[in-house]
Amino acid sequence: MTLNTIAQHVKHAATTTRGKIAGGAALLMGSAAAHAQTTGAETAFSEVQAAGADMAGYAWPVVASITAALIGIKLFKKFANRAS
Repeated sequence: MTLNTIAQHVKHAATTTRGKIAGGAALLMGSAAAHAQTTGAETAFSEVQAAGADMAGYAWPVVASITAALIGIKLFKKFANRAS
């Protein structure tokens, strides 16, 4: 086969409906494979999410102690006002 004959076969295959479907499917598969790789932005967002979860875990004991202190102060004021 000559190069001209191969070019004619490729042109004919690309212009038929089956050729267009096959070409489109090949492009979609290539696009999906290219986008499936993790990017730097995805890695950065997952690191920020993990850091946020850690910070929320550190904040709960502080919130609980502040809430307990506020309740204690209110109770002390209530009993101090009744005693006087």
